[in-house]
Amino acid sequence: MNQRDIRGGNYAAELQSPETYRDRRRRLAERVGSGTVVLWGAGDDRGYGDVGTFRQGSSFFYLTGVELPNAVAVLRPEEGGDLLFLPPRNPNIECWTGPKWGPGEEAAAAFGFDEVLSTEATETVIDARRRPVPGLEGRLQGWLAEPGAVLWTELPAVSSGAELPPTHRFVAKLRDRLPTFEVRDLGEHLTALRLVKDDGEIGLMRRAMAATIEGHRRAARSVSPGVSEGAVDGAVYAAFRESGAEGLSFPTIVGSGYNATTLHYDQNAGTCRDGELVVVDIGARYGYYCGDLTRSYPVNGRFSKRQREIYELVLEAHDRAAEAIRPGITMSDLRKIAFGVIEGSELRDTNGEPLGQYFIHGLGHFLGLDAHDPGGDEVVLEPGMVITNEPGIYLPEEELGVRIENDFVVTADGGENLSAELPTSISDVEEMMRQE
Repeated sequence: MNQRDIRGGNYAAELQSPETYRDRRRRLAERVGSGTVVLWGAGDDRGYGDVGTFRQGSSFFYLTGVELPNAVAVLRPEEGGDLLFLPPRNPNIECWTGPKWGPGEEAAAAFGFDEVLSTEATETVIDARRRPVPGLEGRLQGWLAEPGAVLWTELPAVSSGAELPPTHRFVAKLRDRLPTFEVRDLGEHLTALRLVKDDGEIGLMRRAMAATIEGHRRAARSVSPGVSEGAVDGAVYAAFRESGAEGLSFPTIVGSGYNATTLHYDQNAGTCRDGELVVVDIGARYGYYCGDLTRSYPVNGRFSKRQREIYELVLEAHDRAAEAIRPGITMSDLRKIAFGVIEGSELRDTNGEPLGQYFIHGLGHFLGLDAHDPGGDEVVLEPGMVITNEPGIYLPEEELGVRIENDFVVTADGGENLSAELPTSISDVEEMMRQE
């Protein structure tokens, strides 16, 4: 077996080098300075005969490139230790899920960690005597018993009525036994690192974008009167997989007619009818990185006069915002630009009112390992950040919705449209729908 065999998980279409992930861990350790950093990977309790697809948590993947379930990464900045904890191998379960790396030197070399240890307590024989070897919990108790100990981990907010996630429960369990150590949230540091993409990440996002563009080309050719939304959905997914993507960034949205006015419509259970527009919002995932592109297609291949008016207004808002993307601006600033275009238009709704009230969402969001990557409306853009630009107008009374979305990487002097080859003009969209 080699490093890219099934033992490593093998869900991602492509991984960056182990050195890349190690450098990210080093930068995180520099940011926190001292203490014990613990990152829990996604759990997976599948047993005999259970079917499902594992997906690693985004921050854990960002720092490790490890796709194995129930893994834990531990950084000890002051000691310079880079540790990965894995469950011991279970040959019976592996008959169902495939072979997986377990603790040991071979896994450490494959993943670029100093050591790969077992999450479970074990024993060893030294001088003909059995000696206990602590697992993850035992080692953490030892480290956190030290004077002035600090535990750094991800602690996302949990609503008052919700059940605490496993990470919170594990930390609470440790605090019951060792009440003196301090707990600090890694969220701010992880967000700062993930916001700015390196060249390798941008490369993976270009691959995700290429697959997403192909999905749109298939969708455009599939749309016609009488075709089900589900059939368009299926054509998109086939294009993603044939393009090498491992799956979806988010559930595919194919909404025709009134369904196009529901922002996150995901049933895809309707039928595309003559005279309607259909909003297709899709994203392929490649190497865990996301594409996210939206186009609005006339079901019969030709925009009506009213559809054309609304579409061109949305496109103008998109293009004006795109021209303004640069370092130093915020998503909030960009939305104001797009909103001004729509609200200032002479077009009106059926009651004679301006259309700004029908632009009912933000202009976009940050994009990366998640379709909605960390980052908010007031984050000041820097080179290397990737955002979506997706103005829309949704008119339920007219059963008419239009959204146009492209993905941009912020550059030193502006923004590069990563999806520029996918048409946006009315004539080019209509031509794309006619292509065989």
